[in-house]
Amino acid sequence: MFMLRPCLALLLAAVAAPAWATFSIAACNEAGDCGVAVATHNLAVGGVGVPWAQAKVGAVASQFETNPTYGSKGLALLAEGRTPAQVLKQLLDEDGDFDGTTIAERQVGLVSARGGNAQYTGATAQRADWADWAGAVGEGKVSVQGNGLAGPDVLAAMQRAFTTTHGALAARLLAALEAGQAAGGQRSGQWSAALLVRTPGGDWQDTDLRVDADPRAVARLRELYDMRLSNEAIIRAEQQWEQGDVAGAHASLATSLALAHGWDRTWARAARLAMSHDETALAREYLAGLRALNPGWVKQELALPLYAPLRGDAVVEAWR
Repeated sequence: MFMLRPCLALLLAAVAAPAWATFSIAACNEAGDCGVAVATHNLAVGGVGVPWAQAKVGAVASQFETNPTYGSKGLALLAEGRTPAQVLKQLLDEDGDFDGTTIAERQVGLVSARGGNAQYTGATAQRADWADWAGAVGEGKVSVQGNGLAGPDVLAAMQRAFTTTHGALAARLLAALEAGQAAGGQRSGQWSAALLVRTPGGDWQDTDLRVDADPRAVARLRELYDMRLSNEAIIRAEQQWEQGDVAGAHASLATSLALAHGWDRTWARAARLAMSHDETALAREYLAGLRALNPGWVKQELALPLYAPLRGDAVVEAWR
């Protein structure tokens, strides 16, 4: 018989431990986008069967003691035209005591893209003080739920933030999660967070961001979302420059770099874009930013033929 190394044993114990402190929001919008934002005091909440979503169908959050079959089965039933209440009843009736737990350990929130929501918090989950849910928001395509929370203000703050935030569904869900955290979040703290949104267009238009292990998980999730917006802004800058909108391209580049959170690739891409349009002074500025983040990459970058016009520049030559 062999012994697990202490660090591995601790990691396995952490993964197996119940997530008795989780808060989430599930929602769909009129465009058919559906998604979930969630934070918990456990590892990798985005990859353990808690958030589920399907465009034009609905979204499911299965937490406390997660039964991962709720997600795929729940979405399939919603796609058949069942109401959220009907779907939830069938999920609970067919729970099967997954992983040695029962419906007493379940907390579930689900919404339909057609409208309506349903929630359930089992008896054991209710004892993870403070635990509750709220579903009557706006057009009814929203459900917020949590357990092990600082108090009712957490869910109330999430509701307010979602209804008062405008724009993409991902931005609204993230704003709600941040508001919940600011209102006290989980009494035990945070360790992972996730933002999942499925859109009718799919592919790159979807959002699937995860923070698997970080004591400031919600804040880090915001940074990842900003970085996604940063990438979108630099793509917009490229398109604007090609269309002759130089001022717009400059503004989009500034937005992209402001949201980059130290993502060195953004600075390299900005420098290449400026060089390709003969804005050498701007490219030099972006290269300086790249050098501050990744000196090795600057040397590699300056070896490209694109940067030949900068040869002889004393400052740039010192970076080679």
